[in-house]
Amino acid sequence: MKFQRQRGISPIIATLLLIAIAVAASIIVYVFVNGLAGGLTQGGGAQTTERLQMQSYNFALSPPANGGTACGCTGQVLELFLLNSGSSSTTISSVYYDGALLTLSTPTTTNTLLSAINNNAYTAPATTTVNDFATTCSSGVGAAATICFTAATTATTYATGAVGQVVITFSAAATPGTSHTVKVVSSTGATYVFGVTSGRSG
Repeated sequence: MKFQRQRGISPIIATLLLIAIAVAASIIVYVFVNGLAGGLTQGGGAQTTERLQMQSYNFALSPPANGGTACGCTGQVLELFLLNSGSSSTTISSVYYDGALLTLSTPTTTNTLLSAINNNAYTAPATTTVNDFATTCSSGVGAAATICFTAATTATTYATGAVGQVVITFSAAATPGTSHTVKVVSSTGATYVFGVTSGRSG
C-alpha cells in the first residue's frame, strides 16, 4: 500500500495570504467607520458650531420701582444672560423650565402683573432692563409683583460673540434654595441645559 505525500502551502504564500486578508479587513473596517462618522457629523454638526453659554443669572431679581422700592417679586422673575461662543449664529426656538415648555413672548413696556404672564419666556437684548412700574415704562398702575421692560425688543438670534438675555416669569415665587433647570433649544435642534437656584444669583 502506497501513501501519497501531500505538500502544504509554502510559508511565503501563507504569509502573503495573511497579509491580503488583513488588508481586506482593514479596508472594510475603514469604509464602515468612515460612513458612520460622516452620518454622525451631518446629524449633529449644528451642535459643534453653535454654542450658548450662561454667563450669569439672577433668580433673586426684585426690580426697582419709582423711588427705589423693590417690587417684592423675588423668586418670580428669573433672568439669564447667554453668550454665543460658537462659530456660527444660533436662533432660540423654545425654552423649557423644569421640563415645562414656556411661551416665548415679546417684552412689554406696559406694567403687567406677574400673575398674568405666568410661565412666559422673554428673549431680549442684554441692554434691555427689567423694571417695576419705573418711569421708563410707558403706562400701568404701580402694584406689587408687576414688571415691565425698558424696550419691546426681542433677541432670539445670537450672532457669534453676541450676548442676550432670557427672562422667565412666574405667578408664584419658587421656594428659596431649590434647584431648577432651564433648557434652551435652537432652531437646528441644538440643546443647552442650565442649572439655577431660586433666591440666588451667579
